[in-house]
Amino acid sequence: METIPKNILIESLEGMPDNLEVEQVIEQVILLSKIERSRRQIDNGDFQNHEDVKNAYKKWLE
Repeated sequence: METIPKNILIESLEGMPDNLEVEQVIEQVILLSKIERSRRQIDNGDFQNHEDVKNAYKKWLE
């Protein structure tokens, strides 16, 4: 299960309109969750740079 720092979620919700649909809140939480997961992956060095991806998929790019 992904986690989101509460302050980030609160800041995000405060920036949204006063009247919003539940689906908008859910979509925002999902987006924040994906961003936080990506940040943790980058911090842990768990990513590939552009050149690595190009080399791995070279045959598809030709």
